[in-house]
Amino acid sequence: MKINNKSKFISLFIIFLLLVVSFFSFPVIGEIKLPSPTPHKYINDYVKIINQTESNNIISIGKELEDKTGAQAVVVIIDSTNNIPIEEFAINLFRTWGIGQKEKDNGLLVLLAIKDRAWRVEVGRGLEGAVPDALSSRIIESIAKPNFIEGNYGKGIINSYSTLCDYIAKEYNVTLDKSLKISVTDTNTISTGNFKLYVGIFLGLILLDLLFNRGRISYTLLQILILNSIFRGNGPKGGSSSGGFGNFGGGSSGGGGSSGNW
Repeated sequence: MKINNKSKFISLFIIFLLLVVSFFSFPVIGEIKLPSPTPHKYINDYVKIINQTESNNIISIGKELEDKTGAQAVVVIIDSTNNIPIEEFAINLFRTWGIGQKEKDNGLLVLLAIKDRAWRVEVGRGLEGAVPDALSSRIIESIAKPNFIEGNYGKGIINSYSTLCDYIAKEYNVTLDKSLKISVTDTNTISTGNFKLYVGIFLGLILLDLLFNRGRISYTLLQILILNSIFRGNGPKGGSSSGGFGNFGGGSSGGGGSSGNW
């Protein structure tokens, strides 16, 4: 039996879409087990990966930032998110702890999952202007990631943390005396080029689906993605804490930030 070109295209397109969908996991998330904050507040290292000197430096920078601006920048280092997307883990942790001031939502969370080799910078609504998504990604990718790859976690964490705090302080027109004053490398050109290429390919395939198959496959993919988002939503959503957990102020996040792997 002959297979015409249209059938071949549809078969190949289905395979492509299945590959795209395979990038999305479908875990049915029950309860997200979140750690409690440590007495150190600004650095919460649950895997004991940084030394005392590095920990003290982070605490000093974080305390100076909060004293001068009211903003709270927190580092959390865990072993793994246990198959929960790091973005979802981070926003639940951020909201449960209530990082930042409740009225200003001026908190920032740097989350590392060592076993997963994944990172997330979660930014409170009030700091999205000071630390936009592209900036937080550039800081981690250019400052922290090279050190993480070499196993220098302490150096990568403190240098990127200090830089993030500098940008927050700048938003409040203050200078941090204990900051390390690290410069940020611009990597936007490469990332933007790759992104445009992927988007162009994906949109081209959708256009072909519309021309040859009336968009049936694209519509099916959309339904799958909607169901995926529903399943992901089974975990606790969090929310603004009324008073904050421990020494935090009850701030919240709207999901702004960036994430990646090393």
